[in-house]
Amino acid sequence: MRIIQFIVFSIYFTNSVGFLPNPFSAININDYTHTDITEIGILKAVAKFFEDHPVQQCQPCTPGTLTGIADITARRLYDKYYGGQVSEKRFQEAIDDIVKQNNKVDQDHYTEALWHFNGEKITEANAKMQTLRDTVIQILNSTAPNYDAAREVIGQYLHLLQMFYSNTNWVELSGSIIYRPLGITGQPIMASAPPSIDTCRSCGPSVHTDCASNLIVSRNFLTSGYKSGQDVVKPHKDPSTSSTGKCSHGGPRDSSSTTSAALGGINKDSMDPGYSPHHQLHEKAAEAAIEHTRFFFDDKTYGLRYVVGEEQFQDLLQIRAGNSLVFVIDTTGSMGKDIAAVQTKTAEIVRETQGTANAPYNYILVTFNDPGNLTTVQKTKDPADIQSWLGAIKVHGGDDCPEFSLTGIQAAATVANANSQVFVFTDATPKDPQKINYITSLITEKKLRVQFLVTGTCTSRRRNIHNVHGSQDNFHRINV
Repeated sequence: MRIIQFIVFSIYFTNSVGFLPNPFSAININDYTHTDITEIGILKAVAKFFEDHPVQQCQPCTPGTLTGIADITARRLYDKYYGGQVSEKRFQEAIDDIVKQNNKVDQDHYTEALWHFNGEKITEANAKMQTLRDTVIQILNSTAPNYDAAREVIGQYLHLLQMFYSNTNWVELSGSIIYRPLGITGQPIMASAPPSIDTCRSCGPSVHTDCASNLIVSRNFLTSGYKSGQDVVKPHKDPSTSSTGKCSHGGPRDSSSTTSAALGGINKDSMDPGYSPHHQLHEKAAEAAIEHTRFFFDDKTYGLRYVVGEEQFQDLLQIRAGNSLVFVIDTTGSMGKDIAAVQTKTAEIVRETQGTANAPYNYILVTFNDPGNLTTVQKTKDPADIQSWLGAIKVHGGDDCPEFSLTGIQAAATVANANSQVFVFTDATPKDPQKINYITSLITEKKLRVQFLVTGTCTSRRRNIHNVHGSQDNFHRINV
């Protein structure tokens, strides 16, 4: 394991030009990495969303209850909000997808200064951010959002956003206050220092004792360090004759910081003084990057939650409980004496889940009849709709005994979310047994829990469902 960690560290250490990607690449145990910043920022945004949408298990769920969780993680947030009844797995997977794409920028665009706000490519980097943000909004506002694609673009956007605080002089100017106009189309930002202006003085053991005060650029301008090996070369000035020049990124992987005035650098990537000339500002830079990451998702004017709507926000981050509550009901004539009890029981199941941690993402009603093409599918997120649909069910047709129950289950399994509960009500054996292998495979793939609530068979019909008003245990069950 140590060998693997060393390999990962070596790769990221070599390719990193801002906050380090993940804990394996951290130089100091207390360094904030892109992984930390991204995850904490998203968690804070979702914690606020949960506080705004309390459930019974979150008591109390007042402002600060969730956003104030110390050392917040997805598990701690879900335990506090859902009372330990819902897994955070899907949410964590969404975070991990975004983090992966964030870190991938260092690999794919290492030599491109604008992807790191280096080389005073601040205007260009900001334009790239605007394009990425507009792309995310376009994806999420489409009729069929591609959430995987959106998370990929968000990861790239957040990499740039976080680099702004590590590599420019914003934190030196404003501390941990975020720069709200950054990356938003139509919002102008501060001018970059023109090529003719020196922005740093040399620092280091041969000139100054430290680099804490090496910036000399006017407060009216943004600047950033140049890094060797990138596509923008630092204007050369002989350090033996000049003590001022453009700033370098700095650190052991930046030869410009030792060969061209101004010597030294301004990066705030870590707390290590040998790696980050402005190491003393690492925490402030990280705080700003975390807060701006949260801002990207949750700001009431520019945050995705409000720009694209809460439905897309929840699906993007996979923070719904995520399950469907599915009813598959036989509506053939033989169900005539049972259908009222079926309606009572299904309505009871819906009521039991409302407002709880087990409340479904959506409700699905599938009815099947004879022939199989009479199968219908209805979906809703409103419990009032499903109650109305259940109450309106009418039975008809189906003169022979076997019915198309597997056709109904197939329709339900196709549209249900993974890990969902499916209740099947019928009084007959299947008329379409040839589908059993395909349906079993589909159920297994989506990890559906299917319960057959059977009131009879083709050889012996039982009429007990209409006498049942309590527990489902009074039904004859077959679990798949």
